[in-house]
Amino acid sequence: MLVDMTNPDRVSGMTAIFVADADLFRATKHAGGPWAPDMLQGSATTALMTREIERLSNESGFAVRRLTFDLWRPAGLRAFATKADMLRDGRKAKTVQVRLMDGEIEIGRCSALLTVQSDESPVDPFAHRTIVDTPPEAGMPPPAFAQKWSRYFQNVSVRLIEGALEKPGPAAAWMRLDAPLVEGQRNTPLLQAVQAADFSSGVAQIVDLREWTFINPDISLYFFRAPEDEWILIRAATRVGANGAGLTTATLSDRKGPFAEVMQAMTFERREAMRDQVS
Repeated sequence: MLVDMTNPDRVSGMTAIFVADADLFRATKHAGGPWAPDMLQGSATTALMTREIERLSNESGFAVRRLTFDLWRPAGLRAFATKADMLRDGRKAKTVQVRLMDGEIEIGRCSALLTVQSDESPVDPFAHRTIVDTPPEAGMPPPAFAQKWSRYFQNVSVRLIEGALEKPGPAAAWMRLDAPLVEGQRNTPLLQAVQAADFSSGVAQIVDLREWTFINPDISLYFFRAPEDEWILIRAATRVGANGAGLTTATLSDRKGPFAEVMQAMTFERREAMRDQVS
């Protein structure tokens, strides 16, 4: 069946997050985020850039070790292009940059560190014994209203094993994006890890959302092995500092155990109505 890519209603009716159209990726309604249903979800932004990073990693044979995303501005459900540049092409380490473009406007950027892979790793004599986490099959889904947080999030399976999404505090939740990121393509474990990581601050939110808002304009992931499963466990916590600053940290795991650490810079602002009451 041919699809009219110029008709947003036809594109919005598909179950994928994006539909490939030549060199562009057109967002469907399933890419909608929490701030407005016609604005792109952060997880969709970071995962789409990761798709290009993973292609370059596979071509070079180098492993993805770090991904740092700067999310510069919101974007609507439009057509996007990815532009890649090799910033450092070393024998043991490469630095790659991918920009996400809305026409001539750059809405986000990913800097990736790729490193050469060795045949073996040393044994860590000080490593703690890995605790086996409760599997996703034994976890609990969140309340229906929490699952409706955004159109994108309605396509994510969630299984909580600690804490709760609807209550402040640290939590641990398995997540899996069920809809294809790009129509007709399989979601790789790396894509699953990156899209899940963006929810770290939400999993570990510590404020009353009726009184406060928060954003994370960046996110960094450091990998010490490649993820191997479609289900990704986020174990996250948030700390608050001075002048509205905060930091969310998270450990990402699959069924074999931890494989990456996540950091998100947080900015908190009191809602206007609550600020007037305090003053």
